[in-house]
Amino acid sequence: MAMTYFDAQHRELLCEAQVIAEEMTSDFFKLNHNHWRRSRYDILTLKALRAEEVSPHALALLARYRGLPPHSSLPSAAFDFYRICLQDHNILKALAIGRGLAPLPLFSYILTHELVHVVRFSLFQARFDAPWPERLAEEARVHRLTQTILAPLHFLELAPVFQYYEDSWQGGWRNAHLRV
Repeated sequence: MAMTYFDAQHRELLCEAQVIAEEMTSDFFKLNHNHWRRSRYDILTLKALRAEEVSPHALALLARYRGLPPHSSLPSAAFDFYRICLQDHNILKALAIGRGLAPLPLFSYILTHELVHVVRFSLFQARFDAPWPERLAEEARVHRLTQTILAPLHFLELAPVFQYYEDSWQGGWRNAHLRV
């Protein structure tokens, strides 16, 4: 499969979308800056992903890893670390198909969606390792929460993004994956 990667303009828009996603998610869940220190995550694009983090159809994957602080071997000191694995090739394909999708609204939706997962896992509102039926229900719940979180942002053309995610045959939320 030939892979396509984000260019400089896409990466710039991703930075803007990250600010939007973090601020809107923090406001919605009423999180302070300490929460993000405890809920460690990284956002990576295709070039930085491990082979097992690449998907042929999802727009993003959320991978969870266990970490230990330096100089500590205590199991109680372990923490979860999440990697939001953006699938450049699939996102660019979705943008190329058209349907009114624009990069900034799509990036904002994807990052907000994944951050909602991170928050819900870190607050024990959902289980990362849930069985498949629970995962599907969680994806639907996170999709609704993401819509609610981003709805006040009238400057973003979000209607096409919301419709894209409603159309599961088009690669929407039903194709999202959570990997351990």
